[in-house]
Amino acid sequence: MKVKITKKHYGDKDGLRALSFNAIITAILSNRNYGKTWTFKKRAFRRALKHGKKTIWLRLFKKEVKEAIATFYSSKDLQKYCGISIYDKDTNKDGNMKQQGNTFYYRVKRKNGKWTRWQWFLKVFALSDADAMRSADDVDVDTIIFDEFTKPQQKYRRYIGNIANDFIDILFSSKREHQVRCVLIGNKESINNPIFTYFGIKPMPSSWQGIKSYRQGSFVLQQINNKEETQSDYGLKMNNLLKGTAYGNYIYKDAYKTETGFKPCKMPADAVLYCQLSINSQAIKIACHNGFYYVNMRVDNSRRIYCDILQYKYKRELLLVKKQKRFFTALVNALADNRVYYDNAMTYEAIQPFYVWLTI
Repeated sequence: MKVKITKKHYGDKDGLRALSFNAIITAILSNRNYGKTWTFKKRAFRRALKHGKKTIWLRLFKKEVKEAIATFYSSKDLQKYCGISIYDKDTNKDGNMKQQGNTFYYRVKRKNGKWTRWQWFLKVFALSDADAMRSADDVDVDTIIFDEFTKPQQKYRRYIGNIANDFIDILFSSKREHQVRCVLIGNKESINNPIFTYFGIKPMPSSWQGIKSYRQGSFVLQQINNKEETQSDYGLKMNNLLKGTAYGNYIYKDAYKTETGFKPCKMPADAVLYCQLSINSQAIKIACHNGFYYVNMRVDNSRRIYCDILQYKYKRELLLVKKQKRFFTALVNALADNRVYYDNAMTYEAIQPFYVWLTI
């Protein structure tokens, strides 16, 4: 028997609710396929028509930019949702939107209803493309959308540069003397992300839903759990296929995609400190007890902390260099023997870049 799909989608009211806090940065997290991106594509076009405002649209990698602009407003359903009619000099001369490269234009009308000129309203850039961003230096830019800012940790490692610093550089170069607001759109791909880490925003539990304000109202997080409630026959089979897997928990149980299902294990009170690290700005403590290694994120600031980049945040910071890899042989052997435990999924995810550094 087929069952009607009743899944709710993110809409204008949801976006307005988050933006009503007037934060400089508004982060919106949910499971995938929820309509967040469509809502802000519509906002960009409608805001241009009504107020003449412009939007900068960011993706993490240049490859993503190329893929995004190829189909940005191509969906007929999205065009209808936004009120867009694609201009074509041969088949649709009265169209109100056109695209040239990574730039999208809307058509301006006089009061008598006649078309006057084309005006750009949205440009798509890669986060690292600061030089290209100079072409978007415009006082009418009032919104920056960072789409799909959440990634699995292995994808973050492919980025050359500092994600948080590059993002803030773009914000400052865009705002000049006028107000610019940023919207971060993401799926629950991973527990940690560089922007949250930079601003000291601790991830909320995966089951939490709501809006929370940070940094005296300058940063707002909206998290929505949009798990499937009813499915068609095919959807029920997909549920059964993924049941009990990390991806299944991500889609159907509000879990982060990278939660692995392992059982948390607390560090024994008498465990002996092995080392303390700061990797990607994440503090990590490793201790040993009876041949087993335990990891959490509660470091002792009075003890040494080895950092991939010196932050001048801790009292006794030391730089982590390649020659020190030989000092971690015992930990590598423990990993091979499955003798390493973590207090939660966030800790497990946070230490993965260190394992990459160890070439495990």
